[in-house]
Amino acid sequence: MELSIGDVLSDDNINTAMESLMEKRDSCGVDGVKLSELPVYWSANGDRIKKAILDGIYVPGMINQIEIINQKGKHRKISLMNSVDRLIYRALFQKMNLLWKNEFSACSYAYQDGKGVLAAVKQAAQYIEEGNIWCIELDIHNFFDNINQELLLEKIRAEISDEKVMNLIIVYLRCTILDDHITYQKEEGILQGGPLSPLLSNIYMDALDHYMEEKKYSFCRFGDDINVYVKTYDEAAACLNIVREYIINVEMLPLNQKKTGIFQGLNRKYLGYRFEEKNKKILKKKEKKAYRSGYRDWYTTGIQRVDNNYHLINEGILTKRDFNVLFESNEGKKYIPVETTDALFIYSNVIITGGFLEFMNQVGLNVCLIDKYGEKIGSFVPQNNRRNIKTELKQLRIYDSETERLAMARKIEIAGISNIRANLRYYERRKTSKELQENVDVMSACIKQMNEAKSINELMLIEAQARQRYYQCFNYILDNKDFQFEKRTRRPPQDSINAMISFGNTLLYQRIANEINRTSLDIRIGIIHAAGSRQESLNLDLADLFKPILVDRAIFTLINRKVISSSDFIEVENNGIYLSKSGKKEFIKEFENKIYQKVKIDGIDRTYDYIIKREIQNLKREIETGEVYKPYKYV
Repeated sequence: MELSIGDVLSDDNINTAMESLMEKRDSCGVDGVKLSELPVYWSANGDRIKKAILDGIYVPGMINQIEIINQKGKHRKISLMNSVDRLIYRALFQKMNLLWKNEFSACSYAYQDGKGVLAAVKQAAQYIEEGNIWCIELDIHNFFDNINQELLLEKIRAEISDEKVMNLIIVYLRCTILDDHITYQKEEGILQGGPLSPLLSNIYMDALDHYMEEKKYSFCRFGDDINVYVKTYDEAAACLNIVREYIINVEMLPLNQKKTGIFQGLNRKYLGYRFEEKNKKILKKKEKKAYRSGYRDWYTTGIQRVDNNYHLINEGILTKRDFNVLFESNEGKKYIPVETTDALFIYSNVIITGGFLEFMNQVGLNVCLIDKYGEKIGSFVPQNNRRNIKTELKQLRIYDSETERLAMARKIEIAGISNIRANLRYYERRKTSKELQENVDVMSACIKQMNEAKSINELMLIEAQARQRYYQCFNYILDNKDFQFEKRTRRPPQDSINAMISFGNTLLYQRIANEINRTSLDIRIGIIHAAGSRQESLNLDLADLFKPILVDRAIFTLINRKVISSSDFIEVENNGIYLSKSGKKEFIKEFENKIYQKVKIDGIDRTYDYIIKREIQNLKREIETGEVYKPYKYV
């Protein structure tokens, strides 16, 4: 079979490659073209790109190279291509694979259909069972990075004569790399990532495989892991010298001396399995990972995505994998793309592997831990490079100034009660309730009192009294006799409504905290809530503006529309109540619906996500520049 550039760029081959990429998770390279946008982009630019390849002037986009560390601490570099280059790379692989797939040795098990780990382990067990009890293990040091490009091209030219295909392979081998803000042209090794790279590695090692077959060795090769099985130690020593010399002198590859040697096959780990002898049979046993138990009574499927926030509602392992987060549980694996993620919310016990928090800091991702009662346990906040000592000093100056702090606190508290009043008016219009109308008047009286308050403590007392009256109105707003609200209780909540209030408030506090921590503001320095041993204060102040609109309305919607019922709550041993797995999922979904509900701001439709971010920036400007801050009031 002769391969031409026309075969690679044919519509059928490109379409097949496109279909394969559409099954991958959506992402993009340096050019910003997402995989989901690729069909439209290729339709508009495909002919131009094909012409550039045919003319020999095509230049691949810059390759972003990152280093990953697996759970064993092994370092590996991954190359992230642009979407267009992933398409061409895939198309090239599909045609090249047809040339070689029937040429590879039967003892080569990696990166091939119908092969894999289990087949390699089964073959190794058979070798040992046949009496080949000694194993020569050879491991190539940084295999992908040390492949000799000229020797690889020589091996490829033995099958491909079309110079345009060869030119396309060469431009990918010698592409421009972006590594930690430094660019350079690749001169040795091959890219790691994409389907063509494993094929190229097998092409490179194919001659070694056939050399060992000529020697009649019993061997298994899985990528750069090579095991040869023999009957005696003397045979093993001779075999090791022969194969090692071939790898170093012919294939021009360095060996990892720490992982290369002679070992007994039994009880030796190979590709995650160990071999044991029982009744003259060799058994293979997979080494299992241990999982810690968490809150079993609300165990659910692993992970729920709501917009750009991911909620982990069962036990498992969090680790860095490539340029993403991998969550592994007994239910399976789930990748979390950090480039489109704002925060992780964890509601159960998880195992965090080494390097995970370092990676979270690197990508600026917030992680929040919440207990089964809906209370925040703690959080990981990335180091804030925007933190500015001048802003912190101005925050402290306002906090220490009784006059300035009171003036700003008064504005926030009045806006918060105004939003409570707006909520009551909203439901009063729909229910024509005399009790709701009376409490609208109470809120107006509280606002008047706040205008006359002489201290922060007086403001907080008025606010507490107003909120108590407000909570008494819940039973007039709710249409469900299964949900009756008596009083506000915390740690733990004593009824279903309190459970939802606690859970919703925690979500709101963290949402605001995530945004504050992306600015130069210090979240520890509040305006209303006193600074001291409390790790977070400023987010609690701003949350009072949005609780009635986001948390309380989410509760009202869930109950009145009968989305949530008494079966979505669990009672615990100390008479506390908390949301079950189904309840948490429904509440998170409705809370996010409220966050992305649109309202008119200056004649423009804006979401509450936008309003929260704008609120923090407006407050920041008053602190830093003195520009007048007007807290958000729902109209």
